[in-house]
Amino acid sequence: MKKSILLSMFLCGLFSVSLTAGTFRVNNKLANNPAAKIYSAFQAAHDAAYNGDTIMIDGSSLAYTGSFNCTKQLVIKGPGYFLDENPGISANKLPATIASEIHFDNGSAGSLLMSIESTYTFYLNDNNITVRRCRLLYGLQIFAENITVTECYMEGIGNSLYGSIVTNFVLTNNIIMVPVSFQEGSTGVLLNNVFTVDWITIPTGFDMKNNILFFTGKSNVSLPMLPDPDVSYNISLTDHFGTQNHNKANVAESLLFIGSLTESKDRKWQLKDGSLAIAAGEGGINCGAYGGPQPYILSGVPAGPVIYELNVSSYSTTDNKLPVTIKVKSY
Repeated sequence: MKKSILLSMFLCGLFSVSLTAGTFRVNNKLANNPAAKIYSAFQAAHDAAYNGDTIMIDGSSLAYTGSFNCTKQLVIKGPGYFLDENPGISANKLPATIASEIHFDNGSAGSLLMSIESTYTFYLNDNNITVRRCRLLYGLQIFAENITVTECYMEGIGNSLYGSIVTNFVLTNNIIMVPVSFQEGSTGVLLNNVFTVDWITIPTGFDMKNNILFFTGKSNVSLPMLPDPDVSYNISLTDHFGTQNHNKANVAESLLFIGSLTESKDRKWQLKDGSLAIAAGEGGINCGAYGGPQPYILSGVPAGPVIYELNVSSYSTTDNKLPVTIKVKSY
């Protein structure tokens, strides 16, 4: 009987949280309107929000500046990136670009950041944080446990993915065009990523599967000691992984990606017809960022419904109605 009462109280608690969770909007071209939960800066919206709330950052032609420190458990979403390069993805063509340091500090555990552009260093200082479908143009520094970085596009001069001694780090389905470095003693999983820069330090203790190393240099590459059954089904342009445990070596770069057949920066990393990475992963899945159960999504559009086409008539009907056609996809 006591267990039943406790379970009922627990379920009621969850239900009450879901009912009270709110959504805030950030738009740097609008004035603050607290009554409508609209703010011109992230920090103001953050300070007004409660644990479990959602902050939607609108796309803008102006970058978002100012402090960006998260100390609450929040869901933070933007509209994506490269929105003008991938037709039919989203009717909105403007990203939400954050041009200041981002800090997830104590109290932010359990937060999700999705579909924004970051042009400054990004610090993860609390546990259980997910960064998903973001474009990261500068450093990502990790000083916590149980961090997940998935479906992101990482690029930029001076950018790097760095971790101190981190545990249970998950890096999946990313396009990584920056150096990657983790200290000895770190543990984690690296699945279905594309690495394009020959500056990688991954210590033993990481599982590496279904990845593609799209470079030939080896002098600055340190991978888990081989052979290792947890380092398997990877592809390299040289022999970084050897050929044991279903790894593929010396694969010609022309036999992998679409590349110059598209002008889209992230579509170019899709596998071409007949690619040697097709079905080359564990369980017959494709290697690379677009393979596996949670593949990379073009332009990093947020999960959920997205308006990809919006047509508004220039003329109203005879009964004073304005015809509007909206087409929606869910990602």
